[in-house]
Amino acid sequence: MRTAVYFEGRRAGSLDWRQESGGVRAVLDCELCSACILRVYAETEGAAPLYVGLPEPQGGRLRLARRLSAETLRQAGWTGKEPLRVYLAERQEQTPRVEPEKRAPRTEPPRTGDAVLDALIEAGAVSAERTENGVCLSCPFSSHEPFALAPAFVLCRAEQGRAVLDWKTEGAAEPAAPSEMD
Repeated sequence: MRTAVYFEGRRAGSLDWRQESGGVRAVLDCELCSACILRVYAETEGAAPLYVGLPEPQGGRLRLARRLSAETLRQAGWTGKEPLRVYLAERQEQTPRVEPEKRAPRTEPPRTGDAVLDALIEAGAVSAERTENGVCLSCPFSSHEPFALAPAFVLCRAEQGRAVLDWKTEGAAEPAAPSEMD
Protein backbone atom coordinates (compact mmCIF):
# COMPACT_ATOMS: atom_id res chain seq x y z
CA MET A 1 0.00 0.00 0.00
CA ARG A 2 1.28 3.48 -0.84
CA THR A 3 0.13 6.51 1.12
CA ALA A 4 0.89 10.23 1.00
CA VAL A 5 3.23 11.78 3.56
CA TYR A 6 2.54 15.30 4.81
CA PHE A 7 4.70 18.01 6.31
CA GLU A 8 3.04 21.12 7.79
CA GLY A 9 -0.24 20.34 6.02
CA ARG A 10 1.08 19.82 2.50
CA ARG A 11 2.03 16.67 0.64
CA ALA A 12 5.79 16.04 0.77
CA GLY A 13 6.14 12.50 -0.61
CA SER A 14 5.00 8.93 -0.11
CA LEU A 15 5.39 5.90 2.13
CA ASP A 16 5.17 2.32 0.85
CA TRP A 17 3.78 0.03 3.58
CA ARG A 18 4.21 -3.66 2.69
CA GLN A 19 3.20 -6.57 4.88
CA GLU A 20 5.98 -9.15 5.11
CA SER A 21 6.37 -12.32 7.11
CA GLY A 22 7.08 -11.23 10.64
CA GLY A 23 6.24 -7.55 10.20
CA VAL A 24 6.01 -4.62 7.79
CA ARG A 25 8.49 -3.03 5.39
CA ALA A 26 8.18 0.79 5.36
CA VAL A 27 9.92 2.73 2.56
CA LEU A 28 9.74 6.53 2.58
CA ASP A 29 10.63 8.95 -0.23
CA CYS A 30 10.01 12.65 0.42
CA GLU A 31 11.28 16.02 -0.66
CA LEU A 32 13.81 17.62 1.65
CA CYS A 33 11.41 20.00 3.43
CA SER A 34 13.20 21.46 6.42
CA ALA A 35 16.62 22.13 7.88
CA CYS A 36 15.55 20.52 11.18
CA ILE A 37 15.64 16.81 12.00
CA LEU A 38 12.29 15.28 11.05
CA ARG A 39 10.80 11.96 12.11
CA VAL A 40 8.13 9.86 10.42
CA TYR A 41 4.89 9.07 12.26
CA ALA A 42 1.85 7.09 11.14
CA GLU A 43 -1.70 7.15 12.47
CA THR A 44 -4.61 4.76 12.10
CA GLU A 45 -7.97 4.23 13.77
CA GLY A 46 -7.96 2.71 17.23
CA ALA A 47 -4.18 2.84 17.83
CA ALA A 48 -1.68 5.31 19.19
CA PRO A 49 0.50 7.14 16.64
CA LEU A 50 3.39 4.94 15.52
CA TYR A 51 6.97 6.21 15.29
CA VAL A 52 8.12 4.80 11.94
CA GLY A 53 11.68 6.10 11.95
CA LEU A 54 14.23 8.81 11.29
CA PRO A 55 14.73 9.47 7.56
CA GLU A 56 18.11 10.46 6.14
CA PRO A 57 18.84 13.08 3.51
CA GLN A 58 20.03 11.30 0.35
CA GLY A 59 20.40 12.90 -3.05
CA GLY A 60 18.38 15.98 -2.05
CA ARG A 61 15.49 13.89 -0.69
CA LEU A 62 14.52 12.33 2.64
CA ARG A 63 14.60 8.54 2.51
CA LEU A 64 13.96 5.73 4.94
CA ALA A 65 13.74 1.98 4.48
CA ARG A 66 12.86 0.14 7.67
CA ARG A 67 11.38 -3.15 8.77
CA LEU A 68 8.97 -2.96 11.72
CA SER A 69 8.71 -6.30 13.50
CA ALA A 70 5.42 -7.98 14.28
CA GLU A 71 6.27 -7.60 17.99
CA THR A 72 6.84 -3.85 17.64
CA LEU A 73 3.52 -3.50 15.81
CA ARG A 74 1.72 -5.66 18.39
CA GLN A 75 3.05 -3.60 21.30
CA ALA A 76 1.92 -0.40 19.57
CA GLY A 77 -1.58 -1.82 18.86
CA TRP A 78 -0.92 -1.89 15.10
CA THR A 79 -1.33 -5.60 14.37
CA GLY A 80 -3.01 -5.98 10.96
CA LYS A 81 -3.48 -2.21 10.55
CA GLU A 82 -2.39 0.13 7.78
CA PRO A 83 -1.63 3.84 8.15
CA LEU A 84 -4.46 6.27 7.39
CA ARG A 85 -2.24 9.34 7.86
CA VAL A 86 1.55 9.67 7.67
CA TYR A 87 3.43 12.84 8.53
CA LEU A 88 6.90 14.29 9.09
CA ALA A 89 7.46 16.26 12.28
CA GLU A 90 10.19 17.21 14.73
CA ARG A 91 8.15 15.42 17.39
CA GLN A 92 4.89 13.53 17.59
CA GLU A 93 1.86 15.77 17.14
CA GLN A 94 -0.28 16.18 20.21
CA THR A 95 -3.77 14.74 20.42
CA PRO A 96 -6.61 17.21 19.94
CA ARG A 97 -7.07 19.65 22.81
CA VAL A 98 -9.45 18.53 25.55
CA GLU A 99 -11.29 20.97 27.79
CA PRO A 100 -9.32 21.53 31.03
CA GLU A 101 -11.90 19.95 33.35
CA LYS A 102 -11.76 16.72 31.32
CA ARG A 103 -8.00 16.60 30.84
CA ALA A 104 -5.91 14.21 32.89
CA PRO A 105 -3.00 15.80 34.76
CA ARG A 106 0.01 16.06 32.50
CA THR A 107 3.30 14.76 33.75
CA GLU A 108 6.60 15.64 32.17
CA PRO A 109 8.55 12.61 30.99
CA PRO A 110 11.83 12.03 32.81
CA ARG A 111 14.92 13.61 31.24
CA THR A 112 18.44 12.21 31.02
CA GLY A 113 20.30 15.41 30.18
CA ASP A 114 21.62 13.77 26.98
CA ALA A 115 20.24 15.43 23.82
CA VAL A 116 19.99 12.20 21.78
CA LEU A 117 18.33 10.16 24.54
CA ASP A 118 15.95 13.00 25.45
CA ALA A 119 14.94 13.33 21.77
CA LEU A 120 14.13 9.58 21.70
CA ILE A 121 11.98 10.01 24.83
CA GLU A 122 10.14 13.03 23.34
CA ALA A 123 9.56 11.18 20.07
CA GLY A 124 8.02 8.24 21.94
CA ALA A 125 10.61 5.86 20.49
CA VAL A 126 11.64 4.73 23.97
CA SER A 127 9.81 4.49 27.27
CA ALA A 128 11.33 6.23 30.27
CA GLU A 129 10.71 5.75 33.97
CA ARG A 130 12.20 7.68 36.84
CA THR A 131 14.30 5.57 39.19
CA GLU A 132 16.05 6.26 42.47
CA ASN A 133 19.35 6.86 40.61
CA GLY A 134 18.10 8.47 37.40
CA VAL A 135 16.08 7.19 34.44
CA CYS A 136 15.47 3.70 33.07
CA LEU A 137 14.98 3.73 29.27
CA SER A 138 13.69 0.78 27.26
CA CYS A 139 12.45 -0.14 23.78
CA PRO A 140 11.60 -3.31 21.84
CA PHE A 141 14.74 -5.26 20.90
CA SER A 142 15.58 -7.97 18.42
CA SER A 143 19.15 -8.86 17.54
CA HIS A 144 18.13 -8.91 13.85
CA GLU A 145 16.55 -5.45 13.59
CA PRO A 146 17.39 -1.82 14.33
CA PHE A 147 16.24 -0.55 17.72
CA ALA A 148 15.69 2.94 19.11
CA LEU A 149 18.43 2.81 21.76
CA ALA A 150 21.10 1.92 19.18
CA PRO A 151 22.93 5.26 19.72
CA ALA A 152 23.76 3.99 23.24
CA PHE A 153 23.93 0.26 22.51
CA VAL A 154 27.16 -0.28 24.45
CA LEU A 155 25.37 0.84 27.62
CA CYS A 156 22.27 -1.34 27.09
CA ARG A 157 21.32 -4.81 28.22
CA ALA A 158 18.69 -7.09 26.67
CA GLU A 159 15.82 -8.27 28.89
CA GLN A 160 12.75 -10.19 27.70
CA GLY A 161 12.75 -8.75 24.16
CA ARG A 162 13.60 -5.19 25.26
CA ALA A 163 16.77 -3.12 25.23
CA VAL A 164 17.19 -1.52 28.67
CA LEU A 165 19.45 1.38 29.63
CA ASP A 166 19.84 2.57 33.23
CA TRP A 167 20.94 6.22 32.99
CA LYS A 168 22.26 7.91 36.10
CA THR A 169 21.26 11.58 36.23
CA GLU A 170 22.79 14.51 38.08
CA GLY A 171 21.53 14.80 41.61
CA ALA A 172 21.20 11.03 42.00
CA ALA A 173 22.88 9.58 45.04
CA GLU A 174 26.62 9.40 44.41
CA PRO A 175 28.56 6.45 45.81
CA ALA A 176 31.04 7.57 48.41
CA ALA A 177 34.43 8.12 46.79
CA PRO A 178 37.48 7.03 48.74
CA SER A 179 39.37 9.94 50.20
CA GLU A 180 43.09 10.28 50.68
CA MET A 181 42.49 9.73 54.39
CA ASP A 182 41.13 6.17 53.81
